Amino acid sequence: MSEASQESEASSCQAHLATYDHGHVQLDLPVDWPEGTRLDVRVVESPTQGPDLGDKPAIIAGFGLAGRWAADLFERLGMAYLVVERNARTVVRQSRLGKNVILGDVCDEQTLVCAGIEGAGILALTIPDEQAVLRATALARRLNPDLYIIARTIYTSSGLQAGELGANDVVKAEQAVAREFHEKLARRLAAGRGQSVASRG
Repeated sequence: MSEASQESEASSCQAHLATYDHGHVQLDLPVDWPEGTRLDVRVVESPTQGPDLGDKPAIIAGFGLAGRWAADLFERLGMAYLVVERNARTVVRQSRLGKNVILGDVCDEQTLVCAGIEGAGILALTIPDEQAVLRATALARRLNPDLYIIARTIYTSSGLQAGELGANDVVKAEQAVAREFHEKLARRLAAGRGQSVASRG
């Protein structure tokens, strides 16, 4: 996927947090959707009570699609963040667009120190390199014991390793793909059954 198409994907991000209360779903942020907009609602577990992370800056490692979606969320919530990116072209391009981004390797201690790891509240490891994610998780946890780390891995086994190294939450690609398959198949099968029932009626 090209950088331009990634930006388009990020700008069209439509994920929103909401709360269910007495039969109604209340969105946490305002939207400009037209009346009748259909929603795909997913119930999420409430996080355990912890420190307010919104008053500390976040660090995003990697500015691919996952990193851009994270940045989009931080911007909508008014949170400060800095991107650590290894691709020099991406750094130049995003700097010109006003993004707070530095060139560096998130596995390098000096890079994390320059990014402000000691005072950060969140580290989003969105890079698609599992081994780099594992090394960065261990390093970041050592540098900031109170940091909230969310890591990206491909396999569940690697996700378990990330948790053991200090990640608070892990997005495991194979589980995300399995969930998407299940949800899309379930919607299509439900629609198909509804049509067949209607046609028999």
